[in-house]
Amino acid sequence: MNLYKLLLIIPILFIQFISCSESGVEPEPNYKPGSRDYTWQADTIKAYYVYFNSIWGKTVNDVWMVSGVGSALENIYRYDGTKWYRETRTPIGNTSSLWGTDNNLWISTKDGRIWNYKNNTFTSSPQFKYEEKDVLFFSMAGKNDNEIYAGGGKGIPFNRDGLIYKYNGNSWQLNRALKNYGNIFLARYSTKNDRYYFLAYIDNKEIMDTTRLLEYDGKDIKTIINDQTAGNNLAMNDIDGYLYVGKGKKIYRYIDGKLNDFLEINLPNFGGQTWGRNKNDFFIRMQDGLLHYNGTDLQYLLKFTSNITFGSSMLVLEKDIFLHAFDDKTGYNIIYHGKLK
Repeated sequence: MNLYKLLLIIPILFIQFISCSESGVEPEPNYKPGSRDYTWQADTIKAYYVYFNSIWGKTVNDVWMVSGVGSALENIYRYDGTKWYRETRTPIGNTSSLWGTDNNLWISTKDGRIWNYKNNTFTSSPQFKYEEKDVLFFSMAGKNDNEIYAGGGKGIPFNRDGLIYKYNGNSWQLNRALKNYGNIFLARYSTKNDRYYFLAYIDNKEIMDTTRLLEYDGKDIKTIINDQTAGNNLAMNDIDGYLYVGKGKKIYRYIDGKLNDFLEINLPNFGGQTWGRNKNDFFIRMQDGLLHYNGTDLQYLLKFTSNITFGSSMLVLEKDIFLHAFDDKTGYNIIYHGKLK
């Protein structure tokens, strides 16, 4: 390459570098197609009609799962790498979600409390009330041990106001009350955007129900989607730092303030929810099983019989996945554990 051509190329490369830096867009890794070579283990938890709604863990040897149905002694289960067992040292009722870091585990409840598990000890927040009603917490998301948000609502049916509480490293405080937004039932954090995302649902009774996807930077709330369709199935999750949104038959990636088409699911029984390690190792909830996208095509990893229903929770680790299903025939829960070979 001669000197003249080199001098032409250098400014172009410099401009491209500045442009990427200013927009905050980092080039993505060259992801390989996710492997589908799993061995499967199915564990039945014989807690009758105790429906698990959240699963979390950092390692395959310490996985947690909670349910909001049943007695306080049946609400929390743990997996030690070999078997599931009930965590009964501190009975915690009405559990709704889990979130954790390397040092802490947080458990939200529908009776106005958020529990912290650290150094083998459970401690509880005060019992929060809003307008003299217990706060119903539904979901949590955070950046680290000193910044966590919990979403919920007031403890009455068809709640009209969404509530966001924040943990600052010392205590939980009411951060925002969103009038007429309904219950905030799902929370996620995107490391790529450094934003929090919430799904809020309100029952409008005579007119269409409304589900909103909200973006929160700690100061301002922005509505990304305002869905007023019957039977709407908005879902979201953070995967490899990005926010993914399921709506209708499509899955979107939210990048630079825009919903970008990612995948369209034209198969029957699409369940809307997604989990994954990256965009080429991507799991999709189907009503009849677990679907996988490897960057090129779709394939079922698990197919359920008619009496098995996929729950709403799944955990994806480096080489293991856990998902919850419910056996309508027996009333028991089934935890499927997939291990990459």
